[in-house]
Formats: sequence, C-alpha cells, structure tokens
Amino acid sequence: MINPWLSAIKKSSFDDKLAALFFLFTTISISFFMLSGEVTRNFFYITTYIAVIYFVYITFKKDKKVHFYVFSWIVLLLGVSKVLWVALTTNEQYPLIAHHYQISGKRLILAAFILYAIEHNLHRWKISTVTVRTGIAIMTLLFMIISVMHIAVYLKTGERIRINSDAPTSGAYTFTIFSLLVMYSLKFHGLKHYRLFCLVIMTMTFGVLAATETRSAAILFTFISVCSVLYDFAKSSHTSKMIYGFAIAGLIISALLSGHPYYNKIVTRIDNLQNEVASYDAGDRNTSVGARFSMWRAGIDAFEHHPFGQSADSRNALATAFINQHEGGNPEALRNLPFHLHNDIIDTLSLQGIFGGIIMVLFFAVLLLYPFKLVPKGYEFLLLSVPVIYFSQGDSQFYNRETPYFVVLIVGYLLMLRMKTPSVSEK
Repeated sequence: MINPWLSAIKKSSFDDKLAALFFLFTTISISFFMLSGEVTRNFFYITTYIAVIYFVYITFKKDKKVHFYVFSWIVLLLGVSKVLWVALTTNEQYPLIAHHYQISGKRLILAAFILYAIEHNLHRWKISTVTVRTGIAIMTLLFMIISVMHIAVYLKTGERIRINSDAPTSGAYTFTIFSLLVMYSLKFHGLKHYRLFCLVIMTMTFGVLAATETRSAAILFTFISVCSVLYDFAKSSHTSKMIYGFAIAGLIISALLSGHPYYNKIVTRIDNLQNEVASYDAGDRNTSVGARFSMWRAGIDAFEHHPFGQSADSRNALATAFINQHEGGNPEALRNLPFHLHNDIIDTLSLQGIFGGIIMVLFFAVLLLYPFKLVPKGYEFLLLSVPVIYFSQGDSQFYNRETPYFVVLIVGYLLMLRMKTPSVSEK
C-alpha cells in the first residue's frame, strides 16, 4: 500500500504534492492538539511558513495581485484586531490577559495565510483518496489514544480531567469538536461501514466529557448525537436499523445499570443548572452560572464606560467596582476576572470596544453562513460553527492561546476534504 502511494506522489504535479502536504500537516496538527501542544504547534508553524512563502510567490510573481477570500481575510482581521489592542494599551496589573490575546492574535494572523492558500486553490488542488484516508486514520488513532488515556486517569483519580489545557472546560470544548470531526470524516470520507466506528467514538466521547464534568459540552454533544442518529436511521436500511438499534439500546441500558457511579458527578451538575439560575435570582450568586451572569453584566457596564476600547487594567477596575456594588461582591466572579469574562463577544467589547466586537460577530457570521456559499451543501461546517459559537457564549474561546488556530485549521481541513479525488470503487 505504501509503495503505490509513494509512486503516485512522485508522479503527481507540484500543486498536488503541495495539497497533500497541507492536508497531512494540518491533520497531524489537529490530531495532536489534545495530546501534545508541542507537536501541534510545530506542524502548525511549519505549515504557516510554507503558506507565507506561497502567498509571496503567487502575489508578487505569479498572479501579481492580492485576492479577496472571505474566510482568510476575516481571520486576518480578527488576529490584527487583537494584536493591535495589545499594542495600543498598557496592561501592568493584568499582563496575562494581554499576553493571551497577543499570542492568539499572532497565531490567527499566521493561520490566515494557510486559509488563503487553501481558498486560492479550492478548485485547483486535488488530494488522493489514499492521502485523505491516511489523514483520517491518524486522526482516529489519536482520538482513541487520547480518550483511553483520560478515561483511565479519571477512573483512577476521580478528579475532573484537563485535556492538555488550563481548565477542564476548554479541553471539553475542543474535544467535542474533535470528536464530531472524526465521526464526520469516517462517515463521508473514510469507511463504507462507518456506523460501528462512529458508535465507539460516540461512546468514548460521552466517557471523556463525563470525566471533564463539563455540562455545556455534554448537553450539546448529546443533542447533536441524538439528531445525527435519528437522521442516519431514517436514511439507513431495515437491517442496519435493527443491528445498530440493538447496539445503541444495549449501550444505553448498560450505562444506566452500571455506569451511574461514573456519570454521577456530571449528571448532578446538569441537574443543578436550574438551581443555580434560581439561586442567582434569589441573591445567591456564588455559583458557576451566577459568576457568568455577574461577569457579563460587569463587562457590558465596562463597555458602556469605554465604548471604543480600554486596557485590561481599566476594564477589570470597572468590573470589580460593578460586581461589588451590584452583584454582592460575587466571589466566583471576582476570582475569574483576572482571566476573562466567559463570553467572547462581551469580553471583546469590554476590551477592544465596538469595532473589536463587530469583527468578532462578523467572524461568527462568516463561520456559520459563508461555507454554504463557498461549497455546495456545506452542512459539515455546522459541526464546527455551532459548537464554537455555542461555547463562546458561555466561555472565551478566543482568549485562549491555542483554540483560535485549532478552529481555523479545522476550517482548512474541511475545505481540503472537498478536494478529494474519488477512488476507482467510488467512481
């Protein structure tokens, strides 16, 4: 299998070689994201260097002009807005906030060059079926390794796991997106009999999300899984419905009978959601949900004081005063202020002002809507855009140094899947 593949690569054109390189390096960077940050960043930076050189070549030698591609330009604009805010403000009391936005902004700028190269060659590059399936195999293998490792740790310690991240929540968010990406890849571009593999991945994902005890991720993944299974069942044959119906029913019954001790913590946390909202209304704001409500109100108030932007020092001083005065000095909210406000739009508005907020909203709009104009029936992009936008309303994904370029790499990966050349059997 390897020799024919290598022979085919040697005979392929320069564009096809470059496409295969972009696809494999992007896939490896995505696959190692929750296992080794060093591997992920190295492959990401190598790909960006190639992309920058390619941009210079096609701009100044080949095409002699700069093209406007919506995805790449909105990502570039988002990155520049963050870096520019850091350059224009002084953050002596809260340098960590500025540091995170500086790094995430820089990586978004570099990632924009990767997207530029991919969008430029959307109808020119061709990626062989073998190359695509090699990338999917790498991704699936890494998913299995990451899942087993973290489930084993949780079973041993009983403590919330952190998947190569500063907090259990951020790891759960990226893992949810990664799981959906793997299942989509297997279904549409990897295996003919994909249901068994997707069922295994779905089960392992529930296990990992339970180990992170992240309610929003578990709720969203459950919703998407149920919708996907129902849709797939409606399209499948009677035999497939019987086989996989029994398999799913068996897993559910097993989980209900023997998995309660494992799932108990996250189930309890989900049950407490309504109680935390009610507690906030009753004046008890020192909860996870209550802290978010307090920070959101404080962030909006800080934005109203400085609608065109301010430093983290100024924002946090205003937010602290607001929380002490109007939110009963919510301890959980004050504890989180040195980091972010747990909402990307509010956090951006409170720091970068109205123009930064508009760019953030435009990015979400492009991520959600533009793929349907760019590629025929781009429904697969919803597996990325819906979780990213959903999680960004209860947390700050684009404050994180790693998550922004991970999101952009997945956009590139999904676009490159469209470049796959059909195999003989598929034809």
